[in-house]
Amino acid sequence: MKMEQGVVIGMISVALMAANPGISASIPDATGVPTQIVVTLRPAPGSSQAANLEAGDVTVLQGKTPAPVLSLQRLAGDMADMQLFVFLDDSTRSSSLSIQLPELKMFLESLPATTEVAVGYMRNGTFALAEAFTPDHQKAASALRLPAAIPGENGSPYFALSDLVKHWPSKQPTGRRAVLMLTDGIDRYYGAAVMDDPYVDTAIRDTLKQGVMVYSIYLRGAGLDDRSAWATNIAQSRLSEVSQETGGYAYFQGFTDPVTISPFLNDFQDRLDNQYQLTIEALNEKGIQPVKLRTEVPGLKIEGPTHIYVR
Repeated sequence: MKMEQGVVIGMISVALMAANPGISASIPDATGVPTQIVVTLRPAPGSSQAANLEAGDVTVLQGKTPAPVLSLQRLAGDMADMQLFVFLDDSTRSSSLSIQLPELKMFLESLPATTEVAVGYMRNGTFALAEAFTPDHQKAASALRLPAAIPGENGSPYFALSDLVKHWPSKQPTGRRAVLMLTDGIDRYYGAAVMDDPYVDTAIRDTLKQGVMVYSIYLRGAGLDDRSAWATNIAQSRLSEVSQETGGYAYFQGFTDPVTISPFLNDFQDRLDNQYQLTIEALNEKGIQPVKLRTEVPGLKIEGPTHIYVR
């Protein structure tokens, strides 16, 4: 199976080092407080994983200005905690998810004990909680069901995403927060005539402010909205944009439903298993800021964000 990617190649979250470890994509308000970035460091094809990585192995640029790297720590053991919200679109065709539902359940049950899982559904532009965050992965998996499959039932996955991140169903601090959306990406409030969507921009900003990484798997929706190649291309591009900005990854197989989502889920887990917390000196600019990540270590591939939110 070929895994298609829009413009997203990475995973990142930015967390407060002292003030609020539960928000993982915001830069501290206080000047001089170091910033923590979660990056994915994986071997390039044909290479082996580099060992004993150090702070000097990674470069972070804000614009053209290097941000001094203070430390690089692998997110394992006591630092491996995270919260994962599995977010299903109630507008998805039942046939699109019916084959993959057992695969998704198996994936949730295989997650490490350090990951808390919650399950919810996109409905009328909001999120409906089916199972709150729990370390009991079998309990979370049992909350999965087939979507209602009513055309237009959700309206916009981006409205629903904004609602979720602004009302994140947990007050527990964690170093990482992530959403895995299964949706067609169609914004029925804005249409598919143009790429630029203000509701997508709002969802990105809300998600960055709340410190959540967004991953997505494309599944066709009920009704006629995503039957054309043009509409599907626009929808997948919007999903890729959200993932790019927030540090996640968008998965899709052409313009059709994947035969299996197992390769996507395996790749997703591999990314989580190869994350590092990279600490840099504080950045002073406010609002959404561009960043670039680089490494000079041979055979090592660094994946990360294009933007972060600075308070």
